[in-house]
Amino acid sequence: MTFDELLVRLSRNYALLRRAVDSAGRALAKRSYESFLEPGEEFSFSEFVNGVQVHFNFEIVREDKGGVLWVYVNADADLLTPLLIKPSFVFRKLPDGTAYVIR
Repeated sequence: MTFDELLVRLSRNYALLRRAVDSAGRALAKRSYESFLEPGEEFSFSEFVNGVQVHFNFEIVREDKGGVLWVYVNADADLLTPLLIKPSFVFRKLPDGTAYVIR
């Protein structure tokens, strides 16, 4: 069992954020490669999940040779979690549009 899985089992708040960031991350991973390169791209948004406003931000943290983008999606809300740890979702986006989830 990973530390992340343990937090999901121990904390309802962390579990809610994990589900939210997984959903938002998968939706972002489906976007076209070109959409990540557009100037002025909005890198944050918020949604209500089970009545809780969850704030998401994503950033392209690295671009590898061949144009592979590493994208981190973070979730935050006014919820207490163990050790104040918040979950993230990570994926690689290839120029052909393929996305590989790293999480």
